Amino acid sequence: MEAILLAAGKGTRMRSEQVKVLHPALGFPVLGHVLETLARLGVKAPRVVVGTQAAEVRSFLKQADRLLKLKSQAVLQKEQKGTGHAVQIAARTLRKARGEVLVWPGDMPLVRAETLAAFIREHRLSDAKVSVLSCVMAQPEGYGRVLRAGGNFIGIREELDASESEKRIQEVNTGIYLFEATALFEALGKIKPNNQKGEYYLTDTIEILSVAGAAVAAFPLARESEGLGINSRTDLAEVVRVMKDREIRKHMENGVTFESPEQTFVAPDVKIGGDTVIYPWSYIERGVRIGRHCQIGPFAKIRAGSVIEDGAVVGSFVEINRSHLGRGVLAKHLAYLGDAVVGAGTNIGAGTVTANYDGKNKHRTQIGPKSFIGSNTVLIAPVTLGQGAKTGAGSVVTAGTKVPSGQVVVGVPARPLKKVSERKRK
Repeated sequence: MEAILLAAGKGTRMRSEQVKVLHPALGFPVLGHVLETLARLGVKAPRVVVGTQAAEVRSFLKQADRLLKLKSQAVLQKEQKGTGHAVQIAARTLRKARGEVLVWPGDMPLVRAETLAAFIREHRLSDAKVSVLSCVMAQPEGYGRVLRAGGNFIGIREELDASESEKRIQEVNTGIYLFEATALFEALGKIKPNNQKGEYYLTDTIEILSVAGAAVAAFPLARESEGLGINSRTDLAEVVRVMKDREIRKHMENGVTFESPEQTFVAPDVKIGGDTVIYPWSYIERGVRIGRHCQIGPFAKIRAGSVIEDGAVVGSFVEINRSHLGRGVLAKHLAYLGDAVVGAGTNIGAGTVTANYDGKNKHRTQIGPKSFIGSNTVLIAPVTLGQGAKTGAGSVVTAGTKVPSGQVVVGVPARPLKKVSERKRK
């Protein structure tokens, strides 16, 4: 199956200098969520129609391809003349296609892979030349309405061109279509800009194919939330809310406690073990792995690339970034651990900071198991502390230092603490 993603529009109602599809939703651009779902469906080389800020979108596609193992192909739409025009341009790269072509707006990240799989299955069973994924909305304003006669799908009417009776229809077009490739190519050549906007509407292909005697279908398989497209900052906030609520519900079903789901943010692609408790105002980015019987928050931030093993505690105002915390690590208060590996059973005192950035490069901090890091310690990476090492409160461990196992260091800069017998001899 081929796929065309529509990502050329600016998104004027966003009131932003940034193109709409690159706005982040839980830390990942909107377009990235769509690409991720396509990858789950098995699409390997989607065509992505770019226009506004084409260079920036192309740059993101390269990053997303590496992450999702895709081979996206950007197709430039120099002038935005409507969805039909965008697909016309992309279709030029698909002339050899003989199977199915999925068309999907790049600003609709809430459609689930399960919904699309059901949509594809129904399309194939129907033998339709084109199928539309629709949904029923309580308030359909702003969306194209699905037109039916005697229950049979006959077309789509954009709201600007809809009559008053058509505007009362609650079944709406999500903008996601599945075409038989040759039928798509034929219909694209016949669409005309005969509408109030003077644009080439992809929806016109439905009527063109229907008049030609081809079977067309619309399947209301999408939930109302899945049909939400992003046109404004308000829409974006609603998308983020739905996205994080889905993730939290999934984790709760798997045995994770959220004391206040409404005040907690969890991105997709996070794994959390059973009997872990997440306290309010915690923010967990995509790709994070948290073990069983952990405690996170309140007011904790776990950033991408971090692993928290079983029984660890990440408490109030603690940020973990690209770090690995071993089993039973305690970091309960006011700490920053970036690019750090912390051994099992270690205690991180309040105010501890790993100074991992020297102005040019990031460096690693290695803390051995069962170590004790005193309050307000600064570890200027790269540093290594052996098993059972200790730092006194307020210590500054300078770059390049290697603290042997069991040693206690104190002071600014930190030096080994002399034993009482040594001080008396002097």
